[in-house]
Amino acid sequence: MRAMRRSRAHPSLTQFRLCKEFGWTPQQLNRQSAKTIEEFVVILNEMDRQAEEEVEKAKRGVGHVGCDGSSV
Repeated sequence: MRAMRRSRAHPSLTQFRLCKEFGWTPQQLNRQSAKTIEEFVVILNEMDRQAEEEVEKAKRGVGHVGCDGSSV
């Protein structure tokens, strides 16, 4: 099965997230190099991917637990 590709987020959402995650003001964000921004977006994307994997792993684990809480 082919993986679904996400559409790119609107630039204002990316700017908001970078400021929120890294504690920058919009002015500080604007002073960052394009290379730095690209690297930080890669970091955020990887963090999102790992979080999604954990959610999927947890979903698969649900239903595999016995009534007494022990693994089945």
